[in-house]
Amino acid sequence: MNRYPLLIMAVLLGLCWSFSWLFTLHYGLGLYGRVTGLLAISAGILLLSIAAGLFIARKTTVMPTRAPNKLVTEGIYRVTRNPMYLGMLLILSGFPLMIDAIIGLICPLIFFLIMDRIMIPREEQVVEGVFGKDYLEYKSKTRRWI
Repeated sequence: MNRYPLLIMAVLLGLCWSFSWLFTLHYGLGLYGRVTGLLAISAGILLLSIAAGLFIARKTTVMPTRAPNKLVTEGIYRVTRNPMYLGMLLILSGFPLMIDAIIGLICPLIFFLIMDRIMIPREEQVVEGVFGKDYLEYKSKTRRWI
């Protein structure tokens, strides 16, 4: 479970969709909720694409199961150490708004907890092992999320 964030996100999107059918609790936000959800999803996709693009441009891995060969600290990485996960979190937060499923808000919470408590600490150990002092300096200046 801790190796595949995109798969975890996809499973949670499916779970959110299933919850919307099983538990018909609605926000009642109508068009506003749909538009807000769509904007959050779009922002998440954009953020995820930009962040992954920077890794690809620097010729380092985007796979969290592999050790990176370059420390990326420019662009969006000056603001957050985990913009890809932040993008996925935005997607997961926008989806329940878009489909008007209040119960679906549990899915971004689950994702956040998995990433924040399990995935990111493991990745940080690997990155620290590869880049040492440079990573610790970056980590001290840049927040984990926002």
